[in-house]
Amino acid sequence: MKSLEPLNNHDETAAGDAMRGPSGGGNSASILNEAENILRDYYGGAIESLFIERLVVGVFFTGVKLSNGCGGVAYTPPETIRNASRRILRGSPSAIRGKSADVVISGKIPSPFADVIRLAAINALSVPFFQDGRYDFEKSDDLSDVSHLFTGRRVCMVGAIVPLLKRFKKMGVSEIKVIDRKKDSQIEVELACGEFLSPEQTAETIAQCETAVFTGAAVANGTIEHLLRLVPKEAAVAVVGPTAGFIPDPLFRRNVALVGTAMVTDIAAALDIIAEGGGAYPLFGRCVKKINILNRKRIEQLKPGSKTA
Repeated sequence: MKSLEPLNNHDETAAGDAMRGPSGGGNSASILNEAENILRDYYGGAIESLFIERLVVGVFFTGVKLSNGCGGVAYTPPETIRNASRRILRGSPSAIRGKSADVVISGKIPSPFADVIRLAAINALSVPFFQDGRYDFEKSDDLSDVSHLFTGRRVCMVGAIVPLLKRFKKMGVSEIKVIDRKKDSQIEVELACGEFLSPEQTAETIAQCETAVFTGAAVANGTIEHLLRLVPKEAAVAVVGPTAGFIPDPLFRRNVALVGTAMVTDIAAALDIIAEGGGAYPLFGRCVKKINILNRKRIEQLKPGSKTA
């Protein structure tokens, strides 16, 4: 399967705090439940033989290696770490290593990091189904097949992803509005020709966009369902970042046109980077393969002149 120049060429951790949910993933439960159920159908009884071989919970990412050698990573929301610190001080955490993947993806593990571990495990379980060709990957290296999702359109991005801003600018978007709570991102956004807005303007900004871009971190922090509900029916949606590395069916059912994510190719190296406090840039440099997964039906609906958007 050909590698490509993806939409997710950025540090997802830099955008993860743009919006925050009340907990580390509670509002993403329906999406993850759907992904879990699909994976159970794909694996059948074989899922019961898989277990967690290694787990690392880092300050930026959480990583899981399964007994079949597949690995997955997911953004570790700061609020999850803060909440976990109080629980950890009150008792000894239960060991996750050796637990069945079947149990872990149900979220029913006694850990303050249960949600993000579940997400990383779902990402790891998804890897074989990206490799077997059942999902549609972009074949070109310049996004020419999907340029109409961005060119000439009003783009709203939740989270300041500066390399992505620059790429969209080269693609000829009509305007870029960036919602982020970190004021120190404002200068970079404006230098990249984006308009910087506060989270208080989220609803009205997304309501006026023609293309919305959300990071996989919104899945981890529990805001993705809320954000997707704000998007106009006729708008395009892209979800980007390694945290969105699970089978895309639940996102496609919610009219997401494009998932720009990553597959872990060297989970041992990835876990070492995460254990040393590394973020997305060193991961992309060494041990993940960037991919764009296409929702062809939605992309066709969004083509100029289509009456089914």
